[in-house]
Amino acid sequence: MGVRFDPRWQYNGLRALVLENPTLRLVILPETGGRIYSIVHKPTDTEILWHHPRNLPRVIPYGSNFDDTWPGGWDEILPSTEISEYRGDRLPSMGELWALPWDWQDADADGLYMRAHTAILPLRFERWIRLDSEAPVFHVRYRLTNLGLSPLDLNWGIHPVLAITPQHRIDLPPCMGLVAQSSGSALGSVGEPYRWSTLPTGEDISRVLPFEADVFGGHYATELQGNWLALTNTEKRVGFGMTFPADIFHALWIWQVYGGWRGLYQLAIEPWVGYPVRWEEALAAGRTHRLLPNDPVEYTVSAAAYTGIERVSAIHSDGDKIRVLPR
Repeated sequence: MGVRFDPRWQYNGLRALVLENPTLRLVILPETGGRIYSIVHKPTDTEILWHHPRNLPRVIPYGSNFDDTWPGGWDEILPSTEISEYRGDRLPSMGELWALPWDWQDADADGLYMRAHTAILPLRFERWIRLDSEAPVFHVRYRLTNLGLSPLDLNWGIHPVLAITPQHRIDLPPCMGLVAQSSGSALGSVGEPYRWSTLPTGEDISRVLPFEADVFGGHYATELQGNWLALTNTEKRVGFGMTFPADIFHALWIWQVYGGWRGLYQLAIEPWVGYPVRWEEALAAGRTHRLLPNDPVEYTVSAAAYTGIERVSAIHSDGDKIRVLPR
């Protein structure tokens, strides 16, 4: 079969671009943020990404509140998770990219090409999604260009929201954790540092809690001694992992919603340029990326589904190949 690209589908009235091989199927919605809405591991019929149970994908007006309208999936967030001020302009919730329509071209050897120009910041954001011909692996190449005349100090992140069960576990390279938000003691106390993945209370934060836990929280993973993340269903022995360039992304934001926020059940593990993920705070902390005019930054993120593993010790990306190592 190899790789097949079909742009003729629709989902809830939106154009749906389908990119698939014998083991993986991706569905991308260009009219609403260019989001990767679905990643299905075909041999096990496993949907990797979380979908909102009440919000279907639709065209969303620019400047809308992200939390109130977002349907789930994989979004690109630039330059902040919250409404922020930049040089006198008000930037919307979760940045400028997620509600814009994106341009696209038919997939070729370089992959599916997509592009968006932001409305306030003078930026061009480009993305190529290339699926392996056989393996459940894909690569996302990015290019971000400052079209203005002045340097821009930016913070941005990759925002895949993942489907979970109480059988899931999070694996990361050795790192430090920091509790930034918490609605209950099961997810730690705000401001509390710890060595991943054990809180000072002894709680193992790598274990996904059941919906009935009725808690939510956000943690940073910092001082990363590796450039990967993994989420595994230990019962089905099916998981999803990602590698990212350590010279671009220096922290992870882990958003854990176990029933305690809006009655939802979801997990996001997000590579970020810097932290905190609110732009003004990252700038004050000196953890942004300075993008010079017409001097693009380019980088590649690789992702894979895997089977037969309950716990991950490392993920290595070597060119087009990804190796997921069990622990």
